[in-house]
Amino acid sequence: MKRGGTKVECWVVFAALAALSCGAGAAPVFAGTLAPAAAVEAWVRLKGDTTGRVTYEWVRGSAHALPDDARSLPLFRFESVTVRRFLPLGPGRWREVNYACRLYRDHATGAVIDRMTNPLTGGEVPLPSRCSAGPSIIYGPDRVALERDIGFRSSALDGPIALERVDLGTRLVLRREAHSEYRSSASGQTRRETSIDVFTVDARAFANRRIASLRADYHWHSVTQWMTDLDMGDTPGRMAWSVDGRKFDRAEDLPADFRAALLAAVPDALSRPLE
Repeated sequence: MKRGGTKVECWVVFAALAALSCGAGAAPVFAGTLAPAAAVEAWVRLKGDTTGRVTYEWVRGSAHALPDDARSLPLFRFESVTVRRFLPLGPGRWREVNYACRLYRDHATGAVIDRMTNPLTGGEVPLPSRCSAGPSIIYGPDRVALERDIGFRSSALDGPIALERVDLGTRLVLRREAHSEYRSSASGQTRRETSIDVFTVDARAFANRRIASLRADYHWHSVTQWMTDLDMGDTPGRMAWSVDGRKFDRAEDLPADFRAALLAAVPDALSRPLE
């Protein structure tokens, strides 16, 4: 991870916190990192449902090219849904199963696309709508781990969740950063990524542990190497990803235009079994 990319990520997050604090009329107060047991329960409530119900996490965002020898420029927009279930394994423990479906949009017009002209290479590249299963993850207060080793190494794994809390009066911000490394199955290359998850949630709802699934505004930012589909060759640089979204209890509640476009491209996208 280049230092410049990390600074951009941090600036985005803290600028967002500053804007939120102005709206809330209270200065943000960093309250530290949640205790491990509280952090894992909070994560499950934010990303899914502690009782094992299926949820649908929808996000909309954009991807930008960060070439080493030129100014950054937009690549495309995208939307995705992660169909997710946290299966309770006992007090304070869950097993996550999920799959995600993504479609791409033209950055300028917002139209759904399945290919684009790479602005850095001039080549036409495919951007197919697709669904793919994620790895199963075991959550506990002392450790978060992949159920099966797939060669993915991350600061978010093999230890407790590190979830920071910032108080904004009636709202809370929960923040997690992860530094990861894995080998791409498509290219065989080692890939590295820094990502930041940010949730903004009502403070009273967060304090009520009887609420199994929290309604939070979700933001995610990432800097990583070139996406394999872009066919960048030896072009030096990285990509910046940014999304905003929220979680829904039912597939029928997803944004109508996204749901229609996704089902037109992948008819079974919202009806696949979760193990």
